[in-house]
Amino acid sequence: MARLGSKPWLLGLLGDDRVYRSPSPFMHETALKSCLAEGRYLPLSLTSDNIEIALKGLFALGFSGLNVTAPHKRAVMPFLESLSLEAEKIGAVNTLLPGLKSFRGFNTDHLGFSEAYLTGLNPSQALVIGSGGAARAVLQALNSKGFKPTVASRNLVKGYEIAKQFEANFIDFNNIRSFGPWPLAVNASSASSPEELGPNPPLIGLRPGSVMVDVNYGRQKNVWRDQALKSEAVFKDGLGMLALQARESFKIWTSLDPGADCFLSSLENFTGHKT
Repeated sequence: MARLGSKPWLLGLLGDDRVYRSPSPFMHETALKSCLAEGRYLPLSLTSDNIEIALKGLFALGFSGLNVTAPHKRAVMPFLESLSLEAEKIGAVNTLLPGLKSFRGFNTDHLGFSEAYLTGLNPSQALVIGSGGAARAVLQALNSKGFKPTVASRNLVKGYEIAKQFEANFIDFNNIRSFGPWPLAVNASSASSPEELGPNPPLIGLRPGSVMVDVNYGRQKNVWRDQALKSEAVFKDGLGMLALQARESFKIWTSLDPGADCFLSSLENFTGHKT
């Protein structure tokens, strides 16, 4: 319900200029309205060298909460008052809540991924492509559900480091085709289109009934989707994860929960695609 006699919720999304194309403002403002709460959710673009001063300013302005997206999920961490256990283990944050003197950091990406894609799946071998904050969240989700992940990364040093941290196997990104078939494969890197992956993207070993998840969304050309369709595998993009991690962030900020359907349906309305 609305907070009678108190100020409206003031929320925002920290990232680069891509925040102006994000559906997050529409999702969260829809959620506020569904809870009969007043407030705004603002896209906030900043550069990496302005993070500290931006966080101080937003805290002073009384923001009720913030989301953090690429490329700042790790860069904000040194300037936070504290980290949740999950955020500390994952090594990335996507949700900020005001503390006593600054913001506190949380990570809801692993919860959104787990609910969107692991519900109903039996634990199995799983391939995770990438070595950034999204890959860390995916690995946390997989480990918590008993999956046995393998990391593949173009950055060999970072890939090996997170594989070791999350007790996963590690393979070279360029050698993916030598392994599989995978019951579950996840692209947790930022690359999905032919332009992003280059002329010779690696072939993932999939079989009919396998699940291929791409945490990205909105790519009209998608290499991972094409490979899944050729293998008669199930393809899912990142919209489900986006909606369900947003719900978890909203609960942290407001202690209100309009339900998963509120976020899923508003995201479908914004994008015109099923989640």
